Amino acid sequence: MDKPLIGIDMDGVICRPPLGLNLPIAPGPYVERPSPSVHRQAPQWSSFLALKFFLKLKYLARTPLPGALVGINAISAHRTPVLVTSRNSAGAEIIDSWLKRHGFADLFRAVHSNSLGLPSPDFKLHMCSQLGIEEFVDDDGRVADLLSRSGLKTVFLCDWPRNRCYNYLPNVTRVKNLQEVAKFLASQ
Repeated sequence: MDKPLIGIDMDGVICRPPLGLNLPIAPGPYVERPSPSVHRQAPQWSSFLALKFFLKLKYLARTPLPGALVGINAISAHRTPVLVTSRNSAGAEIIDSWLKRHGFADLFRAVHSNSLGLPSPDFKLHMCSQLGIEEFVDDDGRVADLLSRSGLKTVFLCDWPRNRCYNYLPNVTRVKNLQEVAKFLASQ
């Protein structure tokens, strides 16, 4: 029998942020932007190439967070991991390369990058709805807030200093790492 899917974010969850500082994340609450379902205009060819070059540089020296590989393996005993990243799909091959280089590639049933041009919380909610994901691991408080308010069973929020100043719903569980997620799932 198939195990339920669990969505897992990439940056700040399995991949170490640049210089170890997770500055882009924000605390909740999620604030809806006007017309989040309207897709952004596709980038021009030159912008597309610049984006791929930037992403290549961004992921070249980044390493996995401590224990991330062990944590994904432990989660796999209880759930089927699916990587859901809001990284633009222009960098899909760079993401795949990073996953292969660090031993993660075979641990995810699928990898979904943002081909819709939606803001990160909206894209992750869309993918959870499309795939039937009821549990998600992220490091961004806005994502945790939106997913928890949208009825996901459990949202695991990686504990970074920038997402601590908001009172999330009870279905948000703070974790230090993916190994804590696996322990939580094992106790269910």
